[in-house]
Formats: sequence, structure tokens, C-alpha cells
Amino acid sequence: MRLLREVASHGSIAGAAEALYLTPSAVSQQLAVLQREAGVELLEHIGRGVRLTHSGKKLVAHTERVLAVLEEAEADLEAVSEGMAGQLRTCAFPTAARALLVPALARMRTENPLLALSMVDLEPEESLSMLKTGDLDIVVTYGFDRLPERVDPGVQQHLLLTEPLYIAVRETDPRAHGVVKVSDFREDDWVVGRDGSHFLDVMVRVAAEAGFQPHVDLHSNDYQVILASVQAGLGVALVPPLAFFAQYPGVVCVTPSDVQINRRVLAVIRRGSGGRPAIEAALGVLRDVAREAVARYETLVPLAK
Repeated sequence: MRLLREVASHGSIAGAAEALYLTPSAVSQQLAVLQREAGVELLEHIGRGVRLTHSGKKLVAHTERVLAVLEEAEADLEAVSEGMAGQLRTCAFPTAARALLVPALARMRTENPLLALSMVDLEPEESLSMLKTGDLDIVVTYGFDRLPERVDPGVQQHLLLTEPLYIAVRETDPRAHGVVKVSDFREDDWVVGRDGSHFLDVMVRVAAEAGFQPHVDLHSNDYQVILASVQAGLGVALVPPLAFFAQYPGVVCVTPSDVQINRRVLAVIRRGSGGRPAIEAALGVLRDVAREAVARYETLVPLAK
């Protein structure tokens, strides 16, 4: 049912396979098993692609509710049988892994020594599909208010913090002092995220709103590389407060007057799984760490005077 849901979401077996890190053959085989069990045709071939039949659409309409109920049942059983034990598989994008997830897991391990913890750092494009397939239990991800947000009924989002994005420039840049607009940087090289990343998408969207197409030949998803590039004079960049855990002498941040950009940092779980004791506790600890991080990191941002 999870595979059928992904085919419906992505519009093809290949798209579902890519999202779930499976081969198209493996997805096709599992869907064939589901069709035999259902006793009706769920997919029909259209050219080289597939689409859901009426029966397939009916089944997908029930899938999120069925999976959520299963998650709730597992959470109830775990609360009774294991308490704060078992395994908690976590993930965060690199900046949040360092700033939020690592300190949260450290507290969880101290307070719950019987709980087996695992962690991996991945970008949202990689981690959310693993959450939905059950390979991860809690994911710290992000979204930008300048990008459309796809509502996914299979997950629940918990806001941890909202932070502004600044433009990082060299301190010797004349625009580092006084009022600036995003459009003032139309001729600059921008240090942006890799192709396909939300970080690149938001930069392109912000520049479009300011009336220009940005120069984006410098790519990294690591804010330390990005800030080092700004420090070296290679370009300018959009950066959030959480990026500043180290000092970069000669780099300052300016707030554009024409476009306000915010990033939301979120903890995401499968719908229905919030009753698991470990997940419930982890969400609480992440909220505490996020509140502390906001107070700490905002004082580290080198705002231009």
C-alpha cells in the first residue's frame, strides 16, 4: 500500500522507485503481489507509464488512514511492552544535525539508557521518503516560506523554530553598511545549494521576485563551505542564524529591505506514530534544544552595523 501511494504521488513506477531508493523491478513485483491480494486491477499501462485504475484510487484513498491506524496500534503496544526502550532512528539535514539533533540525542541517551539511538544526516529530498517507508522514525527538515509546500497526509510536522535568512557579504563590501535590496546583488556570484535542493530553489525564487536571474555557478549544501566562500570573496549567499557556529572574520550579514525570507525547521514523524514513548520524548527534547539554540545562535550572527 505504501508503494501504491508513492506511485500515485509520483505518477510512475520509476518515480516511486527513485523516491524510495528501490529498483523499478522491485516496485513492480510488490505491486503485482498487492494486485493479486486485492483481487482487482490497481494499475493500467498508458504508453510507457502507468496510472491508477478506479479501484487503485479507491485503495489509495484509504491508505493514509490505514497506515496511521497501524502506527497508532504499534505505538500503543510499544508503550505497554517496552516503555522508553527499543530503537529510535533519527535523521536531520547537516546544519540541524549539528545544532539540534546531536545535543538532543545526547540528552536522550543520558535520560534513557535502554533506548538504542541511531542518526544519519541527509537532505530533506532524501530523508522524507525513508521516513514514510519506516526506515527512519523522526526527521528534522526545513522549508522556506517562498516555496510552495506540498501537503503530505502520511506525515505530521512539528515546528521547532523559524529563522530569517540574511545575505552574507564581505565586511569590506560597500553594501555591508546601510539599507540594501536583493536586487543590489544582481551582478554578484551567489553561493547556493546543489541542483535539486530547496536551498537553490529558494535563491532562484527570491532573485526572480527581485527582478533578476542569479549567477549560480558555486554550489554547496554545507554552510561552512558557503561562508568560507563568502569570506574568500567568491560570492554572496543567503544564510540562516544556525549556520554560525564558527566565526568567519570579515563576513557580515545584511537584511534585505525588499524581500523577507524565513526558513522553518521542522521535526517530521509518520502520522499516528507520535504516541510512541521514544518519539514523544524526542519531540519534547528537540523543542527544548531549539529554544536554546535560537537564543544562542542569534547572538553569533555578525549583523552589519
